[in-house]
Amino acid sequence: MGAAHGTYCVGCCVGLMLLLFAVGVMSLFWMILIATVILAEKLLPGGERLSRVLGLALVALGLWIAVAPGSVPWLTDPGSARPTMQMG
Repeated sequence: MGAAHGTYCVGCCVGLMLLLFAVGVMSLFWMILIATVILAEKLLPGGERLSRVLGLALVALGLWIAVAPGSVPWLTDPGSARPTMQMG
């Protein structure tokens, strides 16, 4: 029963997990913001209606990041950071 529930949970949330991982690598601010939105979705009385609106907002954010990542506030490219210490 636990394996079936775990498989269902991973199957329905894999996109969200990947989103939080990718955004967390780029910006801790955005990861905290998205996690807070998810918490509000789960705890607020109108969470089901809120989830539809937030889903559209996340799709818009994803398109914004795909089209013009440099214009998104508090978003950094993981490859653009300078190393603090060089070996050799």
